[in-house]
Amino acid sequence: MTGGRRGPWRALLGVAAIVAGGSPALGGWEEVPIDVPLPPVLETEAGERVLVARFNGPGHPTIDVGLEVARWVKRRLARRTSLDVLDVPPPPIPEQRPEQLAANDLFWKRLGGDFSADLIVAGVARYEVEDRSGFVNEDVTSPLTGQTVRRTRYREMTGYRLRLDIFFFKGDNGALLHHDVWQEEAVLGEEDIPEDLDALFRLLDAMGDDLDGVFLPGRVQEPRYIWVE
Repeated sequence: MTGGRRGPWRALLGVAAIVAGGSPALGGWEEVPIDVPLPPVLETEAGERVLVARFNGPGHPTIDVGLEVARWVKRRLARRTSLDVLDVPPPPIPEQRPEQLAANDLFWKRLGGDFSADLIVAGVARYEVEDRSGFVNEDVTSPLTGQTVRRTRYREMTGYRLRLDIFFFKGDNGALLHHDVWQEEAVLGEEDIPEDLDALFRLLDAMGDDLDGVFLPGRVQEPRYIWVE
């Protein structure tokens, strides 16, 4: 999730610089992880009506990426939050660049009024699949001698990449409440190459914590440094 939610704790890292100047005879600094509470990005109330619109993006030969992303968002919000996720087909949105969508408050206001939505979720999805096959080095151990040797072989691999520009708008006036960019990718070998739709949902599920963090409080581990005699 871009933009980071850990800024206030970054200053703690500066304490690590003291370690280099400490005297071993007198003790030293020891890193201790602590759980830091994170507030949700948006303040919402139970029962608020949420409309999930379609996601724009480049076409794909076998799946409707924008529709599948919208369905995933709906399911995740319905399962993980107390919001009232509207059970309607995701309405289409203008074919505009992300910055234009963010500024199109008149459209979002009209869409919010049409569905009596308190909040609207929409965005742009770019899902790419590419051949990553090539020669790789691998260590092979002989079952007879126990000797390990390195060999080079050609391996079929496929790369999957998903980028989401995701927007959250206020339903009554179309104002942009939050915009983020999430990215995930994976390279899988021939023994684990899924169908494109399955790969898409693997990447989406990896973004689940990012979506949860918009509406739900969370926790993150950050380092603290204490002086140990």
